[in-house]
Amino acid sequence: MKVPGLKIFIICILFVNAFSCKKSSDTILEKKAPINVTTVKVAQNDMKEYLTFNGVTLYQKKENIRAHVTGYISWMNYKIGDKINSGQTFASVRTKEQDALKEAVKIDSSLEKFVNPITIRSNATGVISVLSVTQNDYVAEGDILATVVRPKSLVVQLNVPYEYEDAVKIGSMCEIILQNEVTIKAKITGMLPTIDPVAQSQVFLIALPDGNLPENLNVQVRIIYKEAAQAMTIPKTALQTNELLTDYWVLKVVNDSMAIKQTVTTLLRNDSIVQVQSAGLKVNDVVITKGGYQMQDSTIVNIQKQ
Repeated sequence: MKVPGLKIFIICILFVNAFSCKKSSDTILEKKAPINVTTVKVAQNDMKEYLTFNGVTLYQKKENIRAHVTGYISWMNYKIGDKINSGQTFASVRTKEQDALKEAVKIDSSLEKFVNPITIRSNATGVISVLSVTQNDYVAEGDILATVVRPKSLVVQLNVPYEYEDAVKIGSMCEIILQNEVTIKAKITGMLPTIDPVAQSQVFLIALPDGNLPENLNVQVRIIYKEAAQAMTIPKTALQTNELLTDYWVLKVVNDSMAIKQTVTTLLRNDSIVQVQSAGLKVNDVVITKGGYQMQDSTIVNIQKQ
């Protein structure tokens, strides 16, 4: 008679154990693993925000060598890129009248001095950038034979939208960034008193007296727009925002394991870092730079060593 009661007792024990195991298993499943993240400390830096504009190189001073008589080029030994000095012989011109005098010289030797070709000299020192004639070409009085540029007159022409007119002044320092990533430090030296009617931009000039650059080279010019000393900064990768770009926040790690959402106000920016202000953030606080996208507030995290 005692056997059925014993069976019932054993069945009850097994049922209680099974229920306990299921509850323990559910508890383990509900416990989530920490999310792996990469972090960095909030830093303090001198911040500079730049404006970048397009520019092009050009020579301000160009001189034309012209023919002052009509005739044929009897001698000219220059090519594009050659240097020439002011007063140096550029070419010689032989006129039709001189050709006609060749026979007369045989009769009257005193006419020989009028037969020699007429010398044309350069009126500038520089580099020949345009060459319009070759030997034996016919030229008329006043024709342009060549153009000489003065290397020390090289400038960068900078087109600045008028909305930034207050940020760009004569005497402002700037950086000229070439296409090969070489940077030249220079100073804005001039301004044209006209506005482009279509682009609504004003032309500024940057002198490059020591620049060995070709004309019509496209460059970028970077000018300091705003700056701040001892600014609290974070990497751009640590900053998060909403779709409308109206709210900004970072994920601050506390107790080495929990990510707390911290609202910030952004100020100056450059290519890699952002200046921020926040009542709940200070220098040397740890913020997440990788792994925190769409992370909820108070999430448990595991900081990866770099």
